[in-house]
Amino acid sequence: MDAPSKDSNQRRFLLLSAAVPIIWSTIAAAWPAVPQSVPAVDPLPSLAFDQYLVNRRDVGLAPVIMGEYHFTNTGAEPLTITDLDPSCGCLRPRLMLDEEKKEKNTYQPGESGYFVVGVTTANEVPGPHTYSVKVNYQDPQSQQTTVRFKVNLPEKKVTVDPPQLAIYQNNSQQQPNQATVYVTDYRGNEIAVTDATSNSDVIDVEVQTPVVDEHGNTRVPVVLHVPSVVPVGRAVSQVTIKTNDPEFSVIRIPVLVEGYEITPVSASEEATGLQPPRRP
Repeated sequence: MDAPSKDSNQRRFLLLSAAVPIIWSTIAAAWPAVPQSVPAVDPLPSLAFDQYLVNRRDVGLAPVIMGEYHFTNTGAEPLTITDLDPSCGCLRPRLMLDEEKKEKNTYQPGESGYFVVGVTTANEVPGPHTYSVKVNYQDPQSQQTTVRFKVNLPEKKVTVDPPQLAIYQNNSQQQPNQATVYVTDYRGNEIAVTDATSNSDVIDVEVQTPVVDEHGNTRVPVVLHVPSVVPVGRAVSQVTIKTNDPEFSVIRIPVLVEGYEITPVSASEEATGLQPPRRP
């Protein structure tokens, strides 16, 4: 028998190559399709800000440096802002006011609003600073987003030291407490504190006689008096200081007062080790 010619082998190869796609198509049509699961996609946050960073790089001398954050409810449900949590008490974030002059915290779908922050320059160290505010809200799920505030504070002219206070009052000791802040003028002027008040019922404010430090700067001591017994727990309030200086006419200081009690330990408790918890 004669060996197959070269042309015959080529024809067989071409026919087989043409049949391969038909064979695979037949197999694919007969093979049962397996449904593929689609991963769940988390819904986008409904609180959208126009900008998440406010950068006040070059600011002039001013008592307060302000920043505004505008936002919109882009979701399909009402949105309620439950808390504005600043990284520094000096920011004092405040929501826009409604028609009743109250902070507006609920926004309907498509509705916009804003809140403001303000840094009191007299309370802070000069130079660049970066602060943040955590915005907690419900839409109706609990959500959180963060915005930032950058500012380059100018050289100090008038300062308050310390810029904020925490007073811990042990009611068990039955002794009044006090703390002092100093308003200092570095411009060579003789600044005067004309009034100082607190919005807390447990803090009395006393303005004392100005003194001159070793560098010739006028310092005004402002003393905060706390009685021997205060409500147990933490209470945040504000001290407002007014001066005769038009640039720094009002200075505000956040104050934390925490009252607590320590029960005396008896000899039997010390012997058995059964002692009441103590405040660290």
